[in-house]
Amino acid sequence: MTAADTDYADPCAVLPRIREAYYALLEGRRAELVEFDAGNGVRRRVQYGQGDIPALRAELNRLEGLCASRSGAQRRFGLRAGGF
Repeated sequence: MTAADTDYADPCAVLPRIREAYYALLEGRRAELVEFDAGNGVRRRVQYGQGDIPALRAELNRLEGLCASRSGAQRRFGLRAGGF
């Protein structure tokens, strides 16, 4: 999927590109620039380097949450132990 094929207003469409950039940094490859529309007509450009892995992970978590809420999935849930 190329940048031209991605709907950047949709967090579920942006998520694979952010994941790709995240894993590229972890592997030592450098993802220099990620651009996307913020959904309100504003174009955002984020440049990541080796020191920005936590920032990229935070964006990945944010997009995963938005995508999960759009699909109706719950990100967090409680577990109960016991026989009831």
